[in-house]
Amino acid sequence: MLRQFFLIASFVGALAALYYLYQRQLGAISFFLLSIFFFSLAVNQLSRQPDQKQGNRERSESDSEKK
Repeated sequence: MLRQFFLIASFVGALAALYYLYQRQLGAISFFLLSIFFFSLAVNQLSRQPDQKQGNRERSESDSEKK
């Protein structure tokens, strides 16, 4: 519950900061920061998911060694 509150509060704070930058004609900075944020989310998501192809390849190699 507390973690969710901090997540929402940080999101609102970041949104306010990005809006402030946009109003000061510095919208490119806000888009740059958003691109860094989404890039880091994508990297984290890809690193958490096991590589399905690599796992299948390892299983097939171990099966062929048993034969």
